[in-house]
Amino acid sequence: MKVALSFPGCHRRAGVERVMFECARFLARNGHDVHVFAREWEPDPVAPIAYHGVPSRHRPWFLTGASYYAHAVRMLDRRAFDVVNTHGVVCPTGGVHWVQSVHAAWLERARAHRPFWSLARWKQALNPVHRPLLSLERQHFAGRAYRKVIATTPDVRDDLGRFYGVPEKDVVIVPNGFSPEEFNPARRLERRDAARARVGLTPDHVAVLFVANELERKGYRTLLAALRILNRPELRVLVVGRPPKSKVTRLARAMGVAQQVIPCGPTGDVAVFHAAADLFVLPTQYEAFCLAILEALGSGLPVVTTNVPGARDAIRHGINGLLIEDPRGAEELAGALRRMLDPDVRRRMTDRAADSVAAHQWPVVLRAYEEVLRGATSTPAPTQALAAGACRVAP
Repeated sequence: MKVALSFPGCHRRAGVERVMFECARFLARNGHDVHVFAREWEPDPVAPIAYHGVPSRHRPWFLTGASYYAHAVRMLDRRAFDVVNTHGVVCPTGGVHWVQSVHAAWLERARAHRPFWSLARWKQALNPVHRPLLSLERQHFAGRAYRKVIATTPDVRDDLGRFYGVPEKDVVIVPNGFSPEEFNPARRLERRDAARARVGLTPDHVAVLFVANELERKGYRTLLAALRILNRPELRVLVVGRPPKSKVTRLARAMGVAQQVIPCGPTGDVAVFHAAADLFVLPTQYEAFCLAILEALGSGLPVVTTNVPGARDAIRHGINGLLIEDPRGAEELAGALRRMLDPDVRRRMTDRAADSVAAHQWPVVLRAYEEVLRGATSTPAPTQALAAGACRVAP
């Protein structure tokens, strides 16, 4: 097949970007003619992939996604490919759309966790980024501007039906995956001493890993509050992701726990921080199917996360991790972390973590993805997709 893949990023430094990276690499290594349309990418040193740079403006910031959409629509000629695979609503319509999350569902859940008169609730209501994203989401799904839809979980499929009327017959469930070569217990143990020394951990420290490219939705403040409640000086939190280190430290200082927080910044090798850590924590408000959770379990890290769709899909409570009910419940999270401070509890969960996600290894997951693409090659492009698009934004 001659396949085009589109999303602003194709690399290993973030979630959807990582999915794009793995899809492109898998298809190319299986002999397909793969073309990646992206703003930034990490070339695969082995797979023969053609990369096409899609420009997009960065100001005003809330139109970055819509600007990428406008340029990608102009650049990507669907007629030149057997099938197009897109990974977000900022991508062109008319292809196989792998849906990692539904923006309307995230907004609904966020409102449910924010009091009506709270500053966070009104910031969300006034945030100008939501309008163009919701407009693009309606265009993709309410307009049936796709050949097929891949959803990471049944919850994502149900959200597509609830908000946009997408029929179940149009949706195939394919979960996210992880690389068993990068994320496995043996590699984690092999790198452990050097990784802990790199971030200044001693043998007495218990290291909690928090990986996120946004702090509020992923529950960073809740984690800080739990850290203060616990008052356990041996605890250290490694914060990995795009948020500025200054902000990570400032919020920790405001909670009185700055000495226990180690800001690490973004990385293309999150597995080295798995090696340094003893457990993974993500008290998130909403996830479709969190890649970071799978990768942590694959490395052999037990996980503490929220019992919300997506975050809970890979967790077997008490077996490979713990689930909390309230993403803003610092006391509840502190209780779960207190339980995880028992070395025997951690050891039992560590021993079971990797095996619990064996079915989610990329080589297994992407075979199902490849079959969806093959099936879509005989499906005509929807007529809605041939119109230049309803979201008219100057590039």
